[in-house]
Amino acid sequence: MPKGIEEVVQYALGHKTRVHILIVLNDGIFTAAQLAQIIDEPLNNVSNHLVKMLEDGSVEIAKEQRRGNIVQYWYRAVEIPYYSQEAAEEMTQLQRHMTAGAIYQSGSAEVLAALYAGKLADPRAVVYWDWYNVDGQGREEIEAENRRYLERLREIEVESTNRRAKSGEEATSMLVNLDVFERVRKARDDLSS
Repeated sequence: MPKGIEEVVQYALGHKTRVHILIVLNDGIFTAAQLAQIIDEPLNNVSNHLVKMLEDGSVEIAKEQRRGNIVQYWYRAVEIPYYSQEAAEEMTQLQRHMTAGAIYQSGSAEVLAALYAGKLADPRAVVYWDWYNVDGQGREEIEAENRRYLERLREIEVESTNRRAKSGEEATSMLVNLDVFERVRKARDDLSS
């Protein structure tokens, strides 16, 4: 029986080597040997993880090249195109579920790698979670606010790129991981207390 996206993501994030493979593949395409060198792991170990991750659909083959009797593979993170709200609404529930799983896998791998590296203990790191009990209008307002927030982040990136082009300053790669969704658990009825 094929695994669900939940099991695939759980497996991919369940081992430090796989997490490091994922964050490197978030940056580009690499061979198993290149990955092994970058994450400083034995090639056979990386290859074994890649075989299982490829079977599960956690990574993809970006290209292959035959050299004599040997085929060289380059791997990448699962490509996730940008979907507008309208395009997402046209997708089936399964397509949206699979897309959400792939996005969650990539973002969570970055968070776990930062946790392993101690980056989340930096006093400038923002680590936060909470839930908010809202009505229908509140949900719409939260969704609109998050769209504005993400648009502003893109503007900041463009402005920063323009400044760096003039100054020559090296870029700092910042991860912004935003999850906004309806909780699985029902809201407590705080109004009756």
